[in-house]
Amino acid sequence: MADAANQSGTVSRIGLVVVVLAALLWSALSFVPPGPLHADEAVQWSLAKELSEGTPYSAHQDKFHGPTLATVLLISAKLTSTAPMEMNEHYLRSVVSIFLGLMAAAALILPGVGRSARYATAGFVVLTGGCTPFGYYFVQEMLLVTSFVWGVALWMRAEGSPPDSRWWMLSGAAFGFALACKVTAAAYLFLFIVGLILLRRFVADRRWLRFGFGLVASWVCFQSVGFTDFRGLETWWVQLARSLGVASGQSEDTLLAVSLAPWGWAAAWLAVFAFARSGLSLVGWRSRHEADLPCLVSFLVFLFHLALPYKTPWLLLLVFSLPLTLALPYLLVGRTVRALVLTPALVTVALMAQASLSSHSPTISEILHFQKKVANLAKAYGAKFYIAVEGGHYWPLPYYLRAHRVGYEDFPQAAKAPLRLIPAHDASEPMVPGYVVSSLTLRTGGDRYWVLVAKDYESVFINK
Repeated sequence: MADAANQSGTVSRIGLVVVVLAALLWSALSFVPPGPLHADEAVQWSLAKELSEGTPYSAHQDKFHGPTLATVLLISAKLTSTAPMEMNEHYLRSVVSIFLGLMAAAALILPGVGRSARYATAGFVVLTGGCTPFGYYFVQEMLLVTSFVWGVALWMRAEGSPPDSRWWMLSGAAFGFALACKVTAAAYLFLFIVGLILLRRFVADRRWLRFGFGLVASWVCFQSVGFTDFRGLETWWVQLARSLGVASGQSEDTLLAVSLAPWGWAAAWLAVFAFARSGLSLVGWRSRHEADLPCLVSFLVFLFHLALPYKTPWLLLLVFSLPLTLALPYLLVGRTVRALVLTPALVTVALMAQASLSSHSPTISEILHFQKKVANLAKAYGAKFYIAVEGGHYWPLPYYLRAHRVGYEDFPQAAKAPLRLIPAHDASEPMVPGYVVSSLTLRTGGDRYWVLVAKDYESVFINK
């Protein structure tokens, strides 16, 4: 390992003060009360709800997401005696915020650097939410990134250990959990190995067997929901096939970039680390340095997502989190000037990136107004109120309608429901006797429904 990087392993007192003040300043400037769940978060709640009702993960229609977040939520539900129908936005995001703390804790096991730098970094990660707005989103990416960061951290901890060290197997287990979160982790794992080949001398020894055993055992455990649903292993390959089509732009589910601004800020983020690595360090580019591995992997992931047509900003979560958690401790070591320049630069870039990073899949106000109008209609109609969702089951709907009785697909009473939702495949408004028709858009440019309200109740619904 780098002899120049392994200096005293300590951070100057002034440097520590700068890190703490920067984190507190971030907390003051960027705090925003959590808003309602957007569509992608509601999808995850829907999956957990159906698992709690006995639906196997492998039988769920939304197989693009892994079972880990739903499993974690159900464990939390058991521990807190909270039913899925009772979970609000704060509860759901609190479950995910635990993984933010776990991600920060990965900095604490890093070798070759003093405790002050590691603890300062961990506190900085927690206080700033990982310097992204995704730290509390109820999505798989937070779990994926946390486990991947731990996989890299455990590998760095294992380097220099004998091939039979437990650290190799634990590193593989962390990566296995990431694979069960989402198939995107397979690409990340490949890029991690590419980074190792570029920075390390490859030696085929028993450590790879231990690493591989931990990887496979962990993936099988979590992908099969604790060995209870082995068909979930097949589902992973279904996810992989679908993700290839989505990521390459060959699927109707491909989300193209509305703006490349998030990728511009991610590039600026990596540039700050690159400058700190070369311009503010005694270590030259040609020498080996502990910060190189997480920074290189982050750069490769950045190029990977930049090249693919499918783009949502939280694909950049690993790009922001990996160097922040595992490279920052090493870059804080030594001269005070490094902390004086690096930390404010990171906070500045992250704060300026917030708006563009937060622009993905916002919950449009139409859905919030719709929820209120449905509640008023239910109150006016009485205890027999129910909703029929015909011809489809778009997954966010169960969350937004969870306070009411809802029937999906075809059932005998659907044609007489006081409130009916019919997928809008074109602009042809349906003419249904006994109903007044309006429309609902679940998210901008996405799925639309025709909303049919029983006559005599349209004034209660439409005017609210």
